Amino acid sequence: MALPAALLFMLLAFTALGLTAWQCPLKSTLGVVCPGCGLTRAMVLLIKGHWQAAVNLHAFAPIVLGAGILLAAAGTMPARFRNRIARKLAVIERRTGFVALIILSALVYWLLRIMIHI
Repeated sequence: MALPAALLFMLLAFTALGLTAWQCPLKSTLGVVCPGCGLTRAMVLLIKGHWQAAVNLHAFAPIVLGAGILLAAAGTMPARFRNRIARKLAVIERRTGFVALIILSALVYWLLRIMIHI
């Protein structure tokens, strides 16, 4: 759990310093934005306190940044607490299907970005 969070925060640090980690292969080859285009820059804007600009750049920035923070926190917790939280989240997911809803809404958002060039 700690490795994905560490990679996310490293990417955010590179972006905040103006360093480009990598170019989007979908956008550079086909000229079409991918579902995550602008997400890193939007998360950097969130961290800097520019909420409106961040959400305008990518609406899912708060969700992804929140997930990264949760992953980082989980990586530092004792296994007993981490497992208890994971079990509670699994129950909530089974009842609500929130992960599927987030994925579906991200796909719809991506299609809208493509169609109206957000």
